Amino acid sequence: MTKAEILEALKQMSAEERLEIIETASKLIREEITAKSQVKVDKKLSLADSAKVMYSFYEQGSELAAFTELNTEDFYEYEDYA
Repeated sequence: MTKAEILEALKQMSAEERLEIIETASKLIREEITAKSQVKVDKKLSLADSAKVMYSFYEQGSELAAFTELNTEDFYEYEDYA
């Protein structure tokens, strides 16, 4: 059904029937929102698990952290140039 067809059908219903339709639609929307928020919680948990898996790649001496060991000079020595 198209939106126009739904609106036309609603016009032909009584106020009580339209209210029932609105309540049912609201319930469906609330259920959908609840389901989506549950998916977000699941994603956060999987992101935490992913962080644990990736931890070893960023430990000191690892290939991904190697670029941080290039410059051993303290940064505070450059404060006069800022």
